[in-house]
Amino acid sequence: MHRRLPLLLALGLAAAVAHAGNTLRVDSQVLTVGDSASRVVKLLGQPAYKEPVQNRYGAYRGERWQYERDGRVVNVVIVGGKVGAIEELQR
Repeated sequence: MHRRLPLLLALGLAAAVAHAGNTLRVDSQVLTVGDSASRVVKLLGQPAYKEPVQNRYGAYRGERWQYERDGRVVNVVIVGGKVGAIEELQR
C-alpha cells in the first residue's frame, strides 16, 4: 500500500489541475462531445497547436487540438471528424 501512495497522490494532483467534460461553454454557445470538427472551428477558430493521438498500439486515432482561453488551455480531441473529448487545463 505504501508503494502506491505516491501514485495516488500524483493522480489526485493531476485531477485537480485537469478537468475533462462532455461540454464546453463558448460565449452563449455550447460545444459538446459528438459535435463536428467544423463546429469546433466555428466556435473556437483554428487551433494554436495540433498533435496526433494514437491508441495503445500506436495506430492513429485522431488529433488533439489545443486552444488558449481565459488563462486556461483547452484540448479538444477530434476522432473521425467529431469531438471525442474535451479537456480543460489550469495554468
